[in-house]
Amino acid sequence: MLILAVAGVVGIAGCGGGDSGNDTAAVDPALLKLGADHGWNQTDVTVDPASLDCQGKASNPTRGVTDTSIKIGGLATVTSPSGIAFGDADAGAKARFARANAEGGIAGRKIDYIGVRDDGSDPARNSAQATSLVSREEVFAAAPVLTTTSSYLDTFCKEVTPFFGWGTESGFCGNAIGFSIVGCQTPTAEQRISVNTGPPAMVNALIPAGSPKSIAMIGIDNDAARQGNITVAQGFQAAGFDVVYEKTPIPVSGLSDPTPIVQAVMTADQGAPPAAVFMVTPVGDAVKLLGAFRAAGYDGILLTPFYDPRLAGAKELADTYAVMQWQPGLSTDIAGINQMLTDFKAYAPDLPDSLPAMAGYWAADMLVTALQKVGRDLTVDALLKTLNGDYTNYVTGAVPETRWPLNHVAASPCGTLAHLKDGKWSAPALSCGAIAKIS
Repeated sequence: MLILAVAGVVGIAGCGGGDSGNDTAAVDPALLKLGADHGWNQTDVTVDPASLDCQGKASNPTRGVTDTSIKIGGLATVTSPSGIAFGDADAGAKARFARANAEGGIAGRKIDYIGVRDDGSDPARNSAQATSLVSREEVFAAAPVLTTTSSYLDTFCKEVTPFFGWGTESGFCGNAIGFSIVGCQTPTAEQRISVNTGPPAMVNALIPAGSPKSIAMIGIDNDAARQGNITVAQGFQAAGFDVVYEKTPIPVSGLSDPTPIVQAVMTADQGAPPAAVFMVTPVGDAVKLLGAFRAAGYDGILLTPFYDPRLAGAKELADTYAVMQWQPGLSTDIAGINQMLTDFKAYAPDLPDSLPAMAGYWAADMLVTALQKVGRDLTVDALLKTLNGDYTNYVTGAVPETRWPLNHVAASPCGTLAHLKDGKWSAPALSCGAIAKIS
């Protein structure tokens, strides 16, 4: 049975209660023009590094560092009763660390990667595993971190442990030690300062000129989806969409009957169906929803977070779009994509370019790149000073630019739409919109 992760898309696709009271973001229409995957416009959005949580010096700044090695360990939701799982992340990270070691390591030190600890999607276990990584294993940094809960943050913050991942929950927002490959995706109400216009603008381009721009967002009933709701609604509103339905009616235990949801959505836009429907659910629930929408005669744009090469033959997902925050493994003419696939083949031969596998790989790559910049005089404090000192992470054509410390409080406004049609995936180049302050 194929289990796919969906939690990480909430930064661009999360959903929440219908009456969320979202502020509408007033954005200059010129900023909604899609551009390259770097050099995007951040208008007047800035962040004061001193305002971020988890400040201070590490009590043991060389924790996990020897003359010849750097100990790294990850934390992931590998198993979960809801079906949301990031198991491939471990092998993805392992492949990137293996190449770093094969190339001589980091300034003479090899990466001692001890793998990921599974939190089972349990907040208490998540916290306990974080404590074990820092106190027992004494890791220098945590990577990859791909979980459905942020209970780890208390430990990582107290011990000043840098961590790197997809940013699937709010632990990556508002602090100085968490680094998501696509920035902060699920800010809390207190942290929320901006909207991201890239993916919504790409959806807008699929709607015929002159047609109403409206969208329904359907989500699973969990905290990450609810937190992502306001961010996503503001992004689509900034791109000129009317968000006509935004709810999380799908139980974590699974959807039994999609009919009430589909009936509500089909009349949500003043009695008519919206132009697009975005569903963030486990794949089994999405299949039920997709079947019900098609049975109801829906002919608009169907959006999911389900890019995976193993799904190419899934008839239920035919002619749907997967919202991506980085380029999938389709364009081998892009140097970064080709290198990733080469590393998978060399160090994890059976690993597909699934979202968790790629997220684990790129999180490890972000850490390796930063470690290389710090060099031989490596401490926790030196790494954080480098990363939070106007640092940019960017893999040309593969992973969009993030800027630090800015992206501690906002997501990179970039993405692509992978299209599954006739049993084949395709995806245009990454494009970016703008980060803009809400009105």
